[in-house]
Amino acid sequence: MSGAEYHKHTHRPGRHCGSSAIRDLLEFHGLNLTEAFCFGLGAGLGITYVEIPNSDTPFIVHVRSMGFEEAVFSTLGVPFHWESWQDKEDAAKALDGYLDAGRPALLLTDIYHLPYFKSSTHFPGHAIVAWQRTDDGKTVLVSDTERPELLEVPRDKLALARFSLTPPFIHHGSLFAPEDISVEISPEQVKSAIIRNAQTLKDGDKNQGIEALNTWINDLHRWKDFEKWPWLLRFAYQVIEKRGTGGGGFRTMYAEFIDEAEEVIPALKKMGLSDLMRDSASAWSALADCLRLGSESETFPTEMIREAIAKVREAELRYIDAALTL
Repeated sequence: MSGAEYHKHTHRPGRHCGSSAIRDLLEFHGLNLTEAFCFGLGAGLGITYVEIPNSDTPFIVHVRSMGFEEAVFSTLGVPFHWESWQDKEDAAKALDGYLDAGRPALLLTDIYHLPYFKSSTHFPGHAIVAWQRTDDGKTVLVSDTERPELLEVPRDKLALARFSLTPPFIHHGSLFAPEDISVEISPEQVKSAIIRNAQTLKDGDKNQGIEALNTWINDLHRWKDFEKWPWLLRFAYQVIEKRGTGGGGFRTMYAEFIDEAEEVIPALKKMGLSDLMRDSASAWSALADCLRLGSESETFPTEMIREAIAKVREAELRYIDAALTL
């Protein structure tokens, strides 16, 4: 099947899997938004501290909110739910039906099973869009973040990728294939998303939001005692700076959202939220660089990491306190 035979698709390269996939899906249905604006509407900023015992990465810090995809559509007032299945073949047949009806589908996947990643590490919760099947039905054409072309994924591999029991992203064939989306954006929706994201960061428990940073600091001795701590630090660096975040733990992209939001909420300009968010992005990038350097060291740099996390916490709190006055 040549590129000329592809059905209509609206994919453009992006930075983050979820926000770029949702941008593509919304544009297919006639709503043109930037990736950054989609990310902001979904209150995408998060801090989650996860323990996965008996793994190569027993401690993980995620910097995106949980349930981001649902939150975008909730903000827009679009009815949303993830369809799920217990059986992989049932999930695959359901996707076949949507694609054959010309309805692209938002999917959650584990990159370990997507051939084009060639990954030896499980990383679930990765959003892609499935657009169509090849004529023989054995291959599905998908789009994925920064890759410009549609990608061919064997149907059986995609079926495996759609299921994961690895926290915090657990999914059982999660699929969303709307028949139609027809909405308009209001200033109230944008304001609500900004406030909700700031409040969520502030109100989390010991594994969520600002408190998760304190948990991380208190757990550094456990990171140090882990036999493969250089990989643990390297992976944390990648999650913050490289793996689809757009840099600075998603904060750089969120600052772009605030820049756009100023056009619909003029009061934001006087509050300086975009500058505060860029300060937070810089602090996250500095922490990521600290982790990268630490992964190349012979000794675990406890104090250096502790200080970098503390600076992130200070920057996040400055932004949160300001945003909650909106």
